[in-house]
Order: sequence, then C-alpha cells, then structure tokens
Amino acid sequence: MVANRPTGRYSIPHATDGPKLTLGVLWFAAMAFGIARSWPVAAVVAGGVAATAGLQAGDAWRRHTAVDRRVSAALAGTVALAGGARQLGLGIAVVIAVLACAVWVVVGLDLRRVPAALRPLTPTERLIVATETAVLTAVPVGLAAGALVALGRSEPWAALALLGLVSAYEAGDFLVGSGSANAVEGPIAGLVSLAVVGFGLWLVQPDPFDGTTAVLFSAVAAVSCPLGQLAGSALLPHGADWAPAVRRLDSYLVAAPLWLLLVTGVEPVVG
Repeated sequence: MVANRPTGRYSIPHATDGPKLTLGVLWFAAMAFGIARSWPVAAVVAGGVAATAGLQAGDAWRRHTAVDRRVSAALAGTVALAGGARQLGLGIAVVIAVLACAVWVVVGLDLRRVPAALRPLTPTERLIVATETAVLTAVPVGLAAGALVALGRSEPWAALALLGLVSAYEAGDFLVGSGSANAVEGPIAGLVSLAVVGFGLWLVQPDPFDGTTAVLFSAVAAVSCPLGQLAGSALLPHGADWAPAVRRLDSYLVAAPLWLLLVTGVEPVVG
C-alpha cells in the first residue's frame, strides 16, 4: 500500500506496507558495523542491495525493452562489491560493466523476445535501446553502493558521517512524507533531520573533518539527497514503479560518488 502515491514521471512514492522501518534500521546497522569493523560485511550488504535494485529496475523496464533483469542484477552487484577495492577497483568495475553489457547484448540479444512496441525498430536500434537500458538499471545503483563501500575503506569516519546524514534525511522524509498529500513536506522534514545530524558532525568534527568542511559536506548531502531521489525515479520507466531496493539507494545516487570524489579525490578539500 502506498499512502502517498504521486503520478508524475519523477514522483517519489512512500510505500507503507511491509517492514520498512525494520529493514531501514537493519541496513543502517549492517553498513555501520561493516564500515567501522569489517569492510567485507559492508561490501556484501551493499552488493546485495545493489543487485536487488538492478533486478527490480530491470524487471520494471523489461515491459518496454529487451533488457535482461538478471544481467542488470549481476552488473549492479559486481560494481557495488568492487567498492571493496577502493576507488580504482570501483572505476574499473564501472568500465567493465558497461563493456560487458554491450558484449552481452551483441551476443545474447534474442530479437524474438523484444516487446512488440520495439519491433518496428531496426536491429541496430534495438541493440542500442537494450544496451542503454541495461547500463541505466545497473551502473548507477552499483556505483552508489560501491562508492559508500570505497569511502568506508578509505575514510571510515567520513563514510559513517554520510550514512548518518542520509539515514536522517530518509527517516524524516519517510515519516512525514508517507502521510503527506504533497511532495514537499517529506523532503523538508528530511532536510531538518539531516541538519540536526550535520550540527552534531560540526560539534564532534571527526577525522577528516573540521568545522568548515563539516558544514560544507553536510550541505552537499542536503542538496544530493533530494537530487538522488529524483535520479532514482529517472532510473525507472515511471517514478511510482515498484522497486524498493532502488529507493533504498536513491538518496546515495548523487551523494556517495560525490563524497567519495571530494574526500579522496580532491585532497585540498578535506585535509
């Protein structure tokens, strides 16, 4: 059941059926433990969620294209697991995923299984559509999950800070947005919750943050979370399509890669 189900292309529904809060707490606890104590745990958890997101997104798209949801799941999970090899491994995995997707489509595309809506297209056009869709459903969610894992291996405190900020945003957004009739109240509540955690980050200033960068990175997260939710809708044929694992990762789609780049790839930003 969805209490608030917008109908726009980039709608962000709040499904209220099922153990949403329990799963959210389990995700937070498993990732926090993995980042702090055992990165393989974080990689396995993130990889499993990314693979499920790829499967669900592929399933949503296969009514429209020839994408194979199993391929999307495998590529997304592999990219996420590659985050355990830090930034270099993650980057290589993204490139390999795109290339592997293209090769799979060339070798394995069965034109007889292409939906009727695509049959007027030429074989080359069908090939392009299927490749684009497989990459679309796999790489972004895998990159988001993998970036969080890679950040945890390089800068554990930064990864824990991001996990806390995003989780606060998602909790506020869900608790208020699931009962709201508009699309504004949820994100506003999420940003207020994020600001509270950001204030705590500014007070504690864990390595590698100081007062200035704590505020800066909290602001980056505040902008990235709503953008990530919109990006999550863009990964699906329609924002209201059922894909809870995509929604588990959508707030990280922009935030996690951006934090990874700023924290580890631009040294002058964070000492």
